Amino acid sequence: MSNLILDLTARAAEHQGWAGGGGGPWWLFFPLVGILVIGSLIWLLARRRDPASGRPMSHAVEILAARYARGEIETEEYRRRLDEIRGLS
Repeated sequence: MSNLILDLTARAAEHQGWAGGGGGPWWLFFPLVGILVIGSLIWLLARRRDPASGRPMSHAVEILAARYARGEIETEEYRRRLDEIRGLS
């Protein structure tokens, strides 16, 4: 991916006449934008969200969901506890 960004930067520099040291620091703009986009995507993917509220899932909700998935608690208890947890935040 970084090779693609560097290649695009070099092509843009040649097209704009920036190669050969002219044009100032504008050639840094393209790789920085690429880095910002990639970093933003990684940051967004790393943040897990609760689809119902759009807020980050709490550890308590994760534990509750795991217990429900394993069959340790019934649907009614799961929903009651989930409502209690969401009421706290």
